[in-house]
Amino acid sequence: MKAIVMTAHGGPEVLRLEDAEIRKPGPGEALIDIVVAGVNFMDTGTRRGFSGGMTDLPLTPGVEGAGRVAALGEGVTNVKVGDRVAWYFVWGSYAEQVIAPADQLVPLPDDIGFETAAGLMMQGLTASNFAFEAHAVKPGDTALIHAAAGGVGLPLRRLCGYSGAG
Repeated sequence: MKAIVMTAHGGPEVLRLEDAEIRKPGPGEALIDIVVAGVNFMDTGTRRGFSGGMTDLPLTPGVEGAGRVAALGEGVTNVKVGDRVAWYFVWGSYAEQVIAPADQLVPLPDDIGFETAAGLMMQGLTASNFAFEAHAVKPGDTALIHAAAGGVGLPLRRLCGYSGAG
């Protein structure tokens, strides 16, 4: 398979399309044929070595995407081969395939496109966390949203509006 591989931290020039091996899925895992990988601001931090997550080299960046289940490891019952799924925080998503914990896969209805799902998982969950966990927005609240047209700001603005905030 092909994957974006980094062997050094730095600018975009450290991202290289290379042939890569992928193992078979282990217990509780699924092999996914990636249709679309999400691109996040945290990916630039990973590339530069600033991420609090994966910085060991070499690495394949990317943490979200959407695709189809290609193979299952032992004990996986929540998805089946051929299912359309999306995921978030699965390292190595800048590739043609990724191994994901099956319990992190979200079923993708036919009426939601791969592109929408891949671009929504991390940003949508972050916005949801801000609106319902960090501070439960309620009618009458005033919400000041920095970068309200960005990847997190747009869904956060909508969630606050649906919750009755001004």
